[in-house]
Amino acid sequence: MQEILRHINSVEGVIGSAVFNERGGIAASAFPALVDEPALKKAAALMLECAHGLQISQSLDILDLRYAEGRVIVKAFPGALLCLLCAKTVNLQVLSITLNLAVKKLESLLPSLDEASSSTEADSDDGTGVLKLRISHLANREASSSFDSLGMIAVSQPTAKYITEFYKAPFKKLTLANSASGTKGTFPVMVMNDIDQLFDGTIIVGPGIEKKLKVAEGDKIEVTLG
Repeated sequence: MQEILRHINSVEGVIGSAVFNERGGIAASAFPALVDEPALKKAAALMLECAHGLQISQSLDILDLRYAEGRVIVKAFPGALLCLLCAKTVNLQVLSITLNLAVKKLESLLPSLDEASSSTEADSDDGTGVLKLRISHLANREASSSFDSLGMIAVSQPTAKYITEFYKAPFKKLTLANSASGTKGTFPVMVMNDIDQLFDGTIIVGPGIEKKLKVAEGDKIEVTLG
């Protein structure tokens, strides 16, 4: 993967490149040290939102965002986005040839990379078949507290899809268990469509449910079908 990205970076005018998976994770990157991981994760979320909004995988081959001193070029392929930071003088015609060849190679490598990346967001517990997801809550505590008043938890649409695929069954309720404290509870689930992609791979709970389960934001919790 790194070899492919280095080859892309060898094209005159390309500063750095990265592959983002469909959950906004960094599958691989080849950027200068100045561009750190937090910056790349933020870029991944923005690029994914832009790609979904413009439906570039369905209508556009390449998205070319031009700025005063540079360009951001995005090429979508099944399950991922290839994102490049370029000088404003980069020759897009020459670059397109390189990208078309690179994407064919990246497609064959993506499944294993995507699986490895997803293990940092949601994973089974040492082969027990129990899914673990991180706890999160909305920045607006009043909105987050509204889940408590309804006795509900929430997940993003991609997370709901991931849980369904993991357990190979649809669900309306989920059981959350904190193995560290022995606390658990079963809650109806609200699937949120219009929500920041930073919540993908997490369970959104209100402060009351956090207290009941004795968890804090960022903690991993066991998730099973209710």
